[in-house]
Amino acid sequence: MRLWYAALTTMVLIGNSANAAERAGIPRVVDGDTLAIGTAKIRLQGIDAPETDQVCLNAGGQQWTCGIEARDRLAAHIAGREITCVSTDIDVYGREVARCSVADEDLNGWMVREGWALAYVKYSSAYVTAEEQARTRQSGLWQGAFIAPWDWRHRNNKTVILGAFSVMHNRFCCLIQQLKGHRPPDAPSKAM
Repeated sequence: MRLWYAALTTMVLIGNSANAAERAGIPRVVDGDTLAIGTAKIRLQGIDAPETDQVCLNAGGQQWTCGIEARDRLAAHIAGREITCVSTDIDVYGREVARCSVADEDLNGWMVREGWALAYVKYSSAYVTAEEQARTRQSGLWQGAFIAPWDWRHRNNKTVILGAFSVMHNRFCCLIQQLKGHRPPDAPSKAM
């Protein structure tokens, strides 16, 4: 019986390590939660950042392109340094789902702690505390008003607005409207 248990344990460990893949390199930042190293696309595990076409309201109630800002903040933080990603899954779009680090710092956690992404609790609770810290400090997205990225992709008049202040009805409309044929400027990141 012990031999059988040892064999089963070994197979599980081998299977788990076979599913995990490590990748290292200088990434190209696609958006606030997606990187590319070479030809591999990597989705940062447990977080969801605003889409590049997403708009938010800043602390003064002015509209801004928060998805582009999130992408650019991630690129600036990486600053051309090599990162290491450990992936454990492939998502429906064929991207590796991974926890990535730069100089031993968890990039996924950094994005949430700085307020540029949310804890994606549908898939992981790893970054809930980091999100609470960002919300309390009103960092990043939390300085004003925004729609959770998962809701932004399917927004309608029942969409919930998050952030540091209440949004008056006329400002709510600017956050949820479908901008037909209009996308915010998508300037390249300063640091790739």
